Amino acid sequence: MEFTSVKKQQWSEIKEIYMEAFPKCERKPFFLLRQSIKRKKAVLAVAAEGNQLLGFTVFVVYKDMVMIDYLAVSSKIRSRGTGSRILEHICGQFPDKKIVLLIERVDDMAENCQQRTARRRFYLKNGFTSSGIFITGAGGDMEVLNYRGTVSQEEYMDLQRYALGKLFFRLSRIQLAEV
Repeated sequence: MEFTSVKKQQWSEIKEIYMEAFPKCERKPFFLLRQSIKRKKAVLAVAAEGNQLLGFTVFVVYKDMVMIDYLAVSSKIRSRGTGSRILEHICGQFPDKKIVLLIERVDDMAENCQQRTARRRFYLKNGFTSSGIFITGAGGDMEVLNYRGTVSQEEYMDLQRYALGKLFFRLSRIQLAEV
């Protein structure tokens, strides 16, 4: 598996994986995601073998933190260790930074409870731990996971403000939730 910057011809396949992998409430408009990457606020790393796009990750580097904004693996090849290798690559690139990401909060009453539980188990298996921070917003109820150090509530909210920008941070309605 090799990790590269996105090539022009890969954008349509990335969009297809993006639309399939994330619920609508968790997706930024695709043009805004591309704009953030073009402005170098976010980085897109593509995982491929030969000409086959396996998956990608979008991440934001800020101060002593890296936020994995999106990590997606093509549905054609899931459950083959690709997601773990992508995580390992990203975490290995930033040995001196705390890594954070959001997952849907596990909720026994949610329609996709099994998927939420499996996703959380995947990240825990790959060395992430709960930060004890829960947020709510336009994307729903989420839990912040971290790797290599714990972020505080203030650090996390500062990171989100930076990643989204002032306007989109307000529109996201992100706020701390009760534990």
